[in-house]
Amino acid sequence: MQAITIAQQKGVYVSPPNIPTSDTVHFVKKDSFLNGWFGDKRPLLASEIAQFYANIERNALGAATILGFAQVVESKEIKAYLLKGNNIAQKHVSSFSNYLEKSYIPVPMGSDSYVTESSHVSPFSDKLMLFYTIGMITQGVAFYGMSIATSARRDITTLYAKHSGEIAFYAEEGIKLMIHNDWFEEPPRMVDRNDLIQNGRE
Repeated sequence: MQAITIAQQKGVYVSPPNIPTSDTVHFVKKDSFLNGWFGDKRPLLASEIAQFYANIERNALGAATILGFAQVVESKEIKAYLLKGNNIAQKHVSSFSNYLEKSYIPVPMGSDSYVTESSHVSPFSDKLMLFYTIGMITQGVAFYGMSIATSARRDITTLYAKHSGEIAFYAEEGIKLMIHNDWFEEPPRMVDRNDLIQNGRE
């Protein structure tokens, strides 16, 4: 709450969108409520606006974090991976913002301007920065899944599904980098019963 107050005082806080409160209950009468690709598109629902707004903020923060990591990471391979992630996050921000702007809804500000110019000494190891980036991406898949569940327009659910696939593949690239650098500790897993039956316990 204090952060919001300071941002308001400095004039950099963008208030979340407000929608008029209806005095009556309305029931959906036509299947066109689900339209998105063809035909008339209904206005965005409050839940759809909330998800777009939150996903813009998350991606903007993620893009700024990854940009900061890319400035100080030592490995050229990981640097290239981080820059790719920054581009993906910015692309997602742009596509989500487009939906809000078409409905005359204010878009949250980016966070890139808060990244310092430091590029010489990293406060974190390459391993930690890569691990943290992969963690952010996998959480993003979960958030997109929740957005699909709360959206009722076909074009919006398709957009989230497309973006989910893109960042899932990006996360997989990161895990491969962890494996190639011997940084990926295998999580606990179930006993391979078939292997025990065939080969027994060594």
